Amino acid sequence: MSAVGYESWFISARDPVSPRALWIRHTRHRPVQGRESVALWCTVIDGRAGQPTAVVKQVFTAFPPGSAAGPENFLGQAAMGDHRARWDLAITGAEPPLRPLRPPVLYSAPLPRTKVLATVPDGQVTGMLEIDGRAIAASGWRGTVGHNWGSEHADSWVWLHAADFGGAPEAWLDLVLARIRVGPARSPWTAMGALSLAGDRIVLGGLGRRSRVDARPDGLTADVPSPHARLQLSVTSGDDDSVAVPYAVPRGGTRTVRHAALATVKLTLSRPGDRELTLTSSRGAYEYGTREDMPGIVPQPLPEG
Repeated sequence: MSAVGYESWFISARDPVSPRALWIRHTRHRPVQGRESVALWCTVIDGRAGQPTAVVKQVFTAFPPGSAAGPENFLGQAAMGDHRARWDLAITGAEPPLRPLRPPVLYSAPLPRTKVLATVPDGQVTGMLEIDGRAIAASGWRGTVGHNWGSEHADSWVWLHAADFGGAPEAWLDLVLARIRVGPARSPWTAMGALSLAGDRIVLGGLGRRSRVDARPDGLTADVPSPHARLQLSVTSGDDDSVAVPYAVPRGGTRTVRHAALATVKLTLSRPGDRELTLTSSRGAYEYGTREDMPGIVPQPLPEG
């Protein structure tokens, strides 16, 4: 992490048998002006209980003793007004990390200003959450652990993770799409990520490979090339399983982020010499962030930092 910037460890996981999901972030914010701060965020969706999406965020001067975030476990607690959350989660997964930025030199280059890494692109999450006195047991929830850092958030971005596809239960998809600003100009959308299918990790997108993208707060249609395949994507999400929050920008201002924890993802994979393969999952996490206004979407009032 540079002298000015941010760092985030996050976990996203979904119950394979009920409409429940979690999204937890441990973040560090180092602004141009003001003191460094850290924050613990917890978002829980529990459609089974008919509960509204719950979000708790607490800002600290340093990470509290006993809190932890990484590829093996997330441990922490947060309070916001009358709301309380705590979590103790273990992650297991045999998949090696996914470094989506390509070529790899982008990790040490000035651009993009955001670096992304899926330390666990597909794993099993087990443990306990408690939100406002309501206990939720996670047992074998399918999920991912990510690590992001940089000097600035992208101008606009999409993050998508999906698993539990019908017809290919072992498959998973992890994809990042971003537009960056260079001076007054905005770049076209660039897609980077991978689709794992029957143990074969298919690289998607990359610098210089133009994707066709229509990204919106509530969904996405995209056509993403790869060296040996093409992926067509359709993502839809509803308001009941989503939350809008502000992300602080180290150089001032915010990005508005809408995160849907139970999005529907349909993909069609085309490869030379193969029949097209179409898969669908209702267990996708879809995040859309931008510096621009999102008409009709008001971020929740959360502590700054």
